[in-house]
Amino acid sequence: MSFDLGVFYTEKTHSDEEATKRYVAYCEAEDLTPFIEPSEKVASFLKELTSQYPQIDDWPEEDLDNCPWSIAFDVSEGHILMPMVFSKAEEMYSVIVALAKKHGLVCVDPQSGRIVTASPGIRKAERPWWKFW
Repeated sequence: MSFDLGVFYTEKTHSDEEATKRYVAYCEAEDLTPFIEPSEKVASFLKELTSQYPQIDDWPEEDLDNCPWSIAFDVSEGHILMPMVFSKAEEMYSVIVALAKKHGLVCVDPQSGRIVTASPGIRKAERPWWKFW
């Protein structure tokens, strides 16, 4: 089982539903042009995250059981989708949310359909989906 989070840059206000639709478009759309707002913030986020937690293809093979990622990230100049193993979800959720806040990115949890961190004016959830029960 895996758990996914996505981060993206935007200057537009998004509801939970709009952010989730954008996440789905990153997963499914052939032409991402309408959904990508390029920003150096995305590259800075990725650099900082992977300095602590390298992508699965860069993780030492002898230590692969400790890798939090289930597959490689989906990355553009304006977004990153991060699929992770469920056993590491709570730990990585905290790391990703903190980094998204630091870099001024929207973080969306597609499992709950909620924004979990965002710039001022963008609605966000206060806790991960597994803490809503």
